[in-house]
Order: sequence, then C-alpha cells, then structure tokens
Amino acid sequence: MRYYTKEGALLLRGLAFAAGTDLPPGGAAVRSFLFAPVPPACPAMPAVELAARRAGLDSASTAGLPVSVDVNRAVVTQYDGAIAFALADRDRVILVAWTPFSVPPGEVGTLLEGLRRSCPVPPGALVLASDAGGPGLCTGPLFEAGAAAVAEALARRDRAATAPAFLIYSRFGGGHWVEWSPEACPYYPCHHLEGQRCDHCYCPFYPCRDPSLGDEVVSSTSGAVWNCSRCTLLHLPVVADHLNRNPMASLAELKRVASRR
Repeated sequence: MRYYTKEGALLLRGLAFAAGTDLPPGGAAVRSFLFAPVPPACPAMPAVELAARRAGLDSASTAGLPVSVDVNRAVVTQYDGAIAFALADRDRVILVAWTPFSVPPGEVGTLLEGLRRSCPVPPGALVLASDAGGPGLCTGPLFEAGAAAVAEALARRDRAATAPAFLIYSRFGGGHWVEWSPEACPYYPCHHLEGQRCDHCYCPFYPCRDPSLGDEVVSSTSGAVWNCSRCTLLHLPVVADHLNRNPMASLAELKRVASRR
C-alpha cells in the first residue's frame, strides 16, 4: 500500500478491500481510497469522483470520503504492519485503518466496532481497509495505530502543515510513539550511506522479500521478520527523487533507476 498527496487529496493506493462509512454493507473491493477535498466553488459536486478523476484513478474501483480541511493536516501512524490515517475535519474525525492481512468477511462488523471503541473519541467517519495478504490478522497493532492517529489528529486540529505527520511506534529505548523527522530519528543513520535520503521512511515496499535487498531473520520478540538493514535502494538520492515524482513506481523500476546512476 502507498499513500501520497496529489491535487489537494490524500490517496491510499494498492488496496484490495474496504468497509465502513459510505461503503456497501460488508465492504467492497477497491483499489484506491482517498480523502477528497470538497470543491470550494461548488460544494454540491461529487468530491470523491472529481478527485479520483483528477488523480487519474478509475472511479469504479475508488472509494473515499469528502473533507473540508487541508489534507496535509492528516496524521499517519504505523504500529508494526498496521497503518492508520486520521484527519480532524471541523467537528468530526475521519479514520482509515489499514492492515496488510485479508479481513474475514464475517468479522468486518466486529473489527469496525473494535476500532471505534479503541479510539479516544468515536470517529465521525470510519473505514477499515486491507490488501490481499494472507490470513493471520492481528487486531492489536490495528487498534493501537487507529487510537494513536485519532488522538494526534485531535491534538493538531488547528495546526497548519505542509505534509501529513508520520508517527511510528518504536521499541528503541522502550515502547513509545515517535514523530519521524530526519533530525530527530533515533535510528539515523539507519543504513550508514553517505548522503542518504530519508524521504520514504517507512519503506512502502516492506517486506519486499527481494533476496538482493534483505534477508529473513529470527527476531527475539516476534519470530521471523524481514531484515532490510543492508538495503540502501530508497536512500539513494536518484531513487528517492524518482519515487517522489512517480509514487506508484514498482520495485523493479526503482532498481533499474539505481543501476543507471
């Protein structure tokens, strides 16, 4: 799953399923989800469909929610494999919680209610999204990411921003949330590359399972994990620039860019 801003919207790409507000009961197959800005000149226009067309997306496989504030005020949180997106939009909070695992159809309602109950205030709009991953859904990280995103979005309700804030749950020096920035990252320099770029932390390809970029190792706390400590691909300036310009570029495409430098 990738996320980025374009034409005033916040886009989530590479999904397989979404359920919740303004979606059919039980959910629907979608490839993209977006926070769509309401057209100020004509608020009655279909914001989601308009934003999808502007972004070059197929409206039939795109879902979304209209928003009336700058999407750069959104908060993105990552807890292990789960990612949540929250935005305080006037008198409500919008929450989209994503998991890499497939969601069992019979558990959609229970998961949505669990997300709602885990938040410090109930979201005014709530969506559960997933990709086509296998079974083994773990609700703990999903609920933790959602709760943290809502709390941060409320705290930043009136704060101007030039890009969505990104917070990751770190176990470095004890479990806690860290707002990522190159200057304050506790892991920097994570790959010991001179002049490394950190535009795309946390890596959107993780875990890529590409043996030329990493290895599977046994963790002392969570079993087998993908170790990418020797990968410098996205930290190369030429690759970081290319991915900034082409946010849906494939891993193979980025490897070709790196080989031409």
